[in-house]
Amino acid sequence: MKVTVVTSEPLGRAGTGGAGTADSLLAVALGRHGHDVELLVASGRAIGPLNERWTSLYDSANVNVRLVEPQSGIRPAFLAPSVEILAALQQDPPDIAVVNDWRGLGYAAQRARQLGVGPAHTAFVMHCHGPGRVLAEFAQKVPDTADRFGEGVIERASLELADAVVSPTAWLLGWMREHGWPVPDGAQVIPYIRESVVLDGTTSPTDGSAPIRRIAFFGQLREGKGIRIFVEALERLAPDVLDGIELEFLGGARGRWSVERVEAALAPLRQRLGAVTIEPSLDRDAALARLRRPGTLAVMPSLLDNAPNTVSECIEQGIPFISTRTGGIPELVAEEDQARVLSEPTAAGLADALTRALRSDGGFAPASAATDARAALDSWLELMDTVRAPEPRRGRRPTHVSVVVQSEAGAARARRLGETTPEVHVEVIAGPTRREGIRQIAADWVVFLDDEDEPDDTFLAQLLTAQAASGADVVTAGVRLAGEDDAIQLFLGDPGALGLTENHYGVVGLVRADVLTSAALGESYEDPDWPLFARIALAGCRIVSLPEPLARLAGRPGRINDVPGEGLAVLTAFEEARAHDLRDLPELAATLAAALTRAPSPVGDGVQASAPVKRIGAVVRRARTRFG
Repeated sequence: MKVTVVTSEPLGRAGTGGAGTADSLLAVALGRHGHDVELLVASGRAIGPLNERWTSLYDSANVNVRLVEPQSGIRPAFLAPSVEILAALQQDPPDIAVVNDWRGLGYAAQRARQLGVGPAHTAFVMHCHGPGRVLAEFAQKVPDTADRFGEGVIERASLELADAVVSPTAWLLGWMREHGWPVPDGAQVIPYIRESVVLDGTTSPTDGSAPIRRIAFFGQLREGKGIRIFVEALERLAPDVLDGIELEFLGGARGRWSVERVEAALAPLRQRLGAVTIEPSLDRDAALARLRRPGTLAVMPSLLDNAPNTVSECIEQGIPFISTRTGGIPELVAEEDQARVLSEPTAAGLADALTRALRSDGGFAPASAATDARAALDSWLELMDTVRAPEPRRGRRPTHVSVVVQSEAGAARARRLGETTPEVHVEVIAGPTRREGIRQIAADWVVFLDDEDEPDDTFLAQLLTAQAASGADVVTAGVRLAGEDDAIQLFLGDPGALGLTENHYGVVGLVRADVLTSAALGESYEDPDWPLFARIALAGCRIVSLPEPLARLAGRPGRINDVPGEGLAVLTAFEEARAHDLRDLPELAATLAAALTRAPSPVGDGVQASAPVKRIGAVVRRARTRFG
């Protein structure tokens, strides 16, 4: 099969995380077993040249590594990586695309396929490493920007649109289900493939009988990876346990735990310790080589984690280690070894585990794996043989559309749509207001064409195709922003609670006439489509949006800080909502509150959100009552 593995970073560079490691090993494994594989690297991180070893491994497995070129001007910014991936997949569509859950990298391509304009014959496999919401939980914080909340919206949608879902642990699937994510019943648990299986090699274990004289913190120097409880655990160790022990830190330093902060935290222990080394820039192979030195104990004290490769690599390499009993980590370790090598994710629990290891007679033996290493590869190969794209939905295209306009310029554009879409009868209706216009319509489908909207010649034909392919009640599309070179505004269709902050629904689209209500067609200031589409979505109707521009917009989508504007009307619509699932409102409120503490504009350019957040709180309380 022709397979594209979509990742955020490849192996072969310093600092590649667990998801990039898993994606890269999967690509090489599939390539070595006869598949035609491309490792497609999304934008967002500086990759640089790959090292000689991994360049050679990719070449020998016939894996083509391609870096996606970033596109400028895409709004909202969180949609840009998935739109870039869509463009790359459209150039040379694979049979199967294996896409990350994090950042929703497959979202635009999956949505385009659903709407009949994407890679129709590409099957999408969602590989769940951990979406942004769970990664924030790993770090012991809430998401703190509206863009991160938006990523969560497309991560959930991408999961729902996938043809197969794979997670390395049952724990992550359970976490997503508990949080209301649309995990299919057929989701599979397939552990990460190990390098020794990929390369048909064997790894001799280190000498576990050597006394421990060196402790190595293995992982990024971050709160969620346990750097704080690690330092606190060291402070708890008795002098006869810690004195003279060498200390190493093997992992990138990002965020609050800089190298300088780690050094300052260790200052009270300096007289008791032997050498202290901090290596934030080692690549994976160099870090593992240091851990394989006799007398080294790796420590990975994550506060919460899915299937950290640091743990799997220590098991595979036969490196003595201590980790924590949290998340999916116990699923990686043989049951008979768990009590010995896994501690509670607290400073006290970790201190007890370190004490046992350092006082152990005859060294500290490596742990064994919970599952057979070869079984993971066999499961992936079986999936490649069986997963296929579904047959496209072929609904009946609407043949009669009413276009409601309010000026002669709008009427001229509507007539042009009729000329360029001859297979559809276009009825042009002029009225001083939308409410007056819909009283005259005879069609089952309506387009509201404002003076600011300049549709492309293919606008109506593509919306009709998307509606027939999806069966949605409303189909919108992206727009080009007038006066801003290369600026493209895309939409989510139904953004959930994020629709409170600005118009993420769409500014022009095809609407089923029987979902319109007079409440949704009130007088408006700048963006009448925001409250219109919000009320339609909140009534339980389905809105989707094509991830490409089909019109030019002279204005801009509405935002909550527009005064006068539609923000209050949208907030009222949410307060009155009864049919829609509003379980994401608490997360939105927490996100905006966190954003306010770090920047004055968490929602958009120039947005001051403190006043709206107070009323959002009332909606949150009501949602909690309804959904628990």
